[in-house]
Amino acid sequence: MLDLPQEIVCAILAKLYYRNPPFSAPDYSTLCACSLVNSLWTDPAQTLLFRRITSDVVLSFTQFLAKYPDSRLLSHVRTVHITLSGSFTAFVSILEHCHGLYELTIAANGLFSLGPQSMARIATVQRSIRALRLMECSVQSPLLYQLLELFPQVQFLTIGVEIVASPPAWMPNFQLYELTLHRTPSSEVLTWLISSSHSSLRVLELRDLPSSSTSSNLAPCCPHIQSLRLMRYNTQTAAILKQCSNLTELVLLNVPTLVSLPALPPSLEHFTLFIQTYSTGIDMGPIVAVVDTLPRLRSLNLLGNPQEDQTTTLQAACDAKGVTMWSTPDKIWITEDPVIARFPRRLSVSNFYLMK
Repeated sequence: MLDLPQEIVCAILAKLYYRNPPFSAPDYSTLCACSLVNSLWTDPAQTLLFRRITSDVVLSFTQFLAKYPDSRLLSHVRTVHITLSGSFTAFVSILEHCHGLYELTIAANGLFSLGPQSMARIATVQRSIRALRLMECSVQSPLLYQLLELFPQVQFLTIGVEIVASPPAWMPNFQLYELTLHRTPSSEVLTWLISSSHSSLRVLELRDLPSSSTSSNLAPCCPHIQSLRLMRYNTQTAAILKQCSNLTELVLLNVPTLVSLPALPPSLEHFTLFIQTYSTGIDMGPIVAVVDTLPRLRSLNLLGNPQEDQTTTLQAACDAKGVTMWSTPDKIWITEDPVIARFPRRLSVSNFYLMK
């Protein structure tokens, strides 16, 4: 065990890193123990141990920063989850010392906005952030716009809250590759967010029902979108899907019933369907039709609990077309690393080299 080849050590640690559910902390205790085995284990284990700093360990991490501000271990940090409050000491310290920081997940409890002094201080630190996830703030807060002003190189943006505050006067120059919206923003906000990303946006995830204006707001982006993830479905969702004529990947929650699926583009290669309908009357007919008609479809993934009699015909259709069908009872919505890569990206340590 102590003298395993480096490749096997790294493979073991890679399996260990994503053992916990998405967005929960890695198994820090085991990674720490692995780093103490011997010199063959130390470097790869420490790389993963410091890769992602979750909110529950931010305090101990900032204490480490204060004691070892020049530690080479800080170069491994790529992702930080932090809650902002009245003091920005920890936040600024992380930005100052973690020069390879790639992704920020931010919650703001009781914080309405960043003051001019805080903005100026943060702006002097570094601007290498590529992925930004704002998961909690006041609906009237301008915090989203302030963060985007501070980090104009953002390519992956997740907005996990409702944003009511009007956009600022300055126009964005960030070019989004991925946009995830947990709530549907107003036409004014959405138009501002994507104004500089019409030709760069490749991944779009909508977790809320789109409004009547959403499809027209997104129209300039739709021909360029390659991966579309839809958690709610109505006529506006169908209109957006119909406009995405160059999809490589499509993710849906449940088989649409009230509004039919439009004809899917022949470019589609990967189709993921989450089954969370607990009745026995799931009609897989529309999905069988998708398999039968799409010439480039390579994989069909079913997540949830479809009954065996509902998937028999679907499996036969996949076998006939040479489509790989994969299923799991897990009901966890798709979570992937924020990288520019092939589809599906998934969560994998193989994506880490792209986070730079």
